This record gives sequence, structure tokens and C-alpha cells, in this order.
Amino acid sequence: MSTNYSEARDEWRTYRVAHGALIEDGQILLAGNRWYPGKPLVWSLPGGRGEDGEPVIEAVVREFREETGLEVAAGPLIYVAEARSVVRRQHFLTCAFAVRRLGGTLTHDTDPAVQDLRFVPLAELDQYLPQPSLGAPIRYWLAHPQESARYWFFPEYTAE
Repeated sequence: MSTNYSEARDEWRTYRVAHGALIEDGQILLAGNRWYPGKPLVWSLPGGRGEDGEPVIEAVVREFREETGLEVAAGPLIYVAEARSVVRRQHFLTCAFAVRRLGGTLTHDTDPAVQDLRFVPLAELDQYLPQPSLGAPIRYWLAHPQESARYWFFPEYTAE
């Protein structure tokens, strides 16, 4: 089966997203987002959409500060993930970077979508990131930190 994406181009929404992985003392920082009213929080790495024309490596620093109150330096690219929903006509291209804390105070009061911030032990990551498009890439990187950044494709994330 082949899909003619050029015909549907105007109907699709595409988002460039930057995520940051901050690991300290065997724990990783996650953001609990209120993406769907009346539903449980969706946990993800801190980050968000890049502005038009903004490089994603700059977006991760800005979004991390906006969501967490922390100043970070972006390190190496750890993965690229594409998640598509034909049902919702949405396409997300996420670039995730390792980040290092430079300063700031941890708070979620600066972003209304972020309801909670939590350093989670790496051994408990599956409990917070059960969705393949959010959890599989970071779990793979944690298990293979010396490998080059890996590309992931999730053809229908609404099935998660």
C-alpha cells in the first residue's frame, strides 16, 4: 500500500521537537504533561517544539529552561524519532540530546502544560514511558550509550 503524502500535505501538521535527557545520580528527569484533558499525565523527556527557523539544538536549551527552570548545555544527539498519526494527521520529528545542568532551580511553574517534574530512577523508566514512541528510543540509548545516534520510526502512534 502506498500513500500519496503530497496530496494530503495541507491537511497534515508537522512538528519539530527537541528533547533533553538530563541524568544525575542514576536518575533521569521527566516532565509530566497535561496533553489530554481528563486523562493521566503523559511523561516525556523535557523539551518541546522548535520555533520556525530555530535549530533544534537551540530549541532544546530554550524548551528545557521554559519547562524546568534549569539552564542546560546541549550535548550529543542521542536519537531521532519520527512518530506519525494518519488518524490525527500529525507528524512529529523529535531530536533528543544529552544535556548537562549549568544552573537554575527546578520548577514546573513556568509552563502551564507541565504539571510535574520528577527525577526517576533509570530502573523505573518503563513505568513512566510505556509508549513505544516515547520510551523505546531513550531505553535503547541508555543500554547502548557508546553507539551513534539511532533513527526510529513509529508509523501510527495513536495505536499505542
